[in-house]
Amino acid sequence: MENQIVRRSVISSLGWFAGGVLASTCAQSWGDSVGGTGTSAAAGLGRPEVPSSAQKVWKYLALDPEELADRAYALYPNGSCMYSMVGSVMTALAEKVGEPFASFPYGMMRYGHGGIGGWGSVCGVVNGAAAVIALFNQDDEEARNKLIGRFARWYESTPLPTYRPKASQTPLELSPSTAQSILCHVSVSRWCEVSGCPAFSKEKSERCRRLTADGARMLAIVLNEAQDQPEHGLLDISATAKDCNSCHGKSQLADAMVKMECRTCHNLPASHPSETIRSQ
Repeated sequence: MENQIVRRSVISSLGWFAGGVLASTCAQSWGDSVGGTGTSAAAGLGRPEVPSSAQKVWKYLALDPEELADRAYALYPNGSCMYSMVGSVMTALAEKVGEPFASFPYGMMRYGHGGIGGWGSVCGVVNGAAAVIALFNQDDEEARNKLIGRFARWYESTPLPTYRPKASQTPLELSPSTAQSILCHVSVSRWCEVSGCPAFSKEKSERCRRLTADGARMLAIVLNEAQDQPEHGLLDISATAKDCNSCHGKSQLADAMVKMECRTCHNLPASHPSETIRSQ
């Protein structure tokens, strides 16, 4: 009986030891595959670190803006705005260089449809552009924020859509509108006001599809210029947002953090300081 207990104890110990070796080996192999050389001491969780140098594999190569627009338009029916924004870049670069772009799981970007799962929040065109910009500027917060800001301000202030599909013989005639916001709900509602079309019409779906193509074209322009001219002048926030931040920003009241156009959602009373100055 005692021998059986001892034997079971030894077998159990060997099982724990083998499991530990296997887990250690797998962790080390994964670390090697992503460029890691050890575990995260700070986290203390035994997860391999991914050093900054490993991020260099995500290297942007200049893309043709018009070709990217056509690609995004073609991808749109498979997953909507954010999906086709990111997918257009990933598939284009996969054709140029292969990995790691060929394995990028851009299907996950379907969550961005309709302003994040249909909630009418950040438009998937802006959300997708920001994701791609961040992918290629993982270690440079200043560049990342400037490029995202340029794209967001373009979306906010430009009459869209302007893209016309090349494949259709009789494309719909769609009126452009200026969103004055990066929110899907506001962007769609403003277009409905201008066009007279319902938010659940085929015209609205086509509008968003073309808007995505416009966004992909602009994303290529922004990334191409950033590659060729790192110090290229960037579009600033609106005069209204600057005005609001002068009081509500960090230096004074510090009760708001915003770069979006303010008056799109805020109706200010005539007694508000900015309105008083404006009327003078």
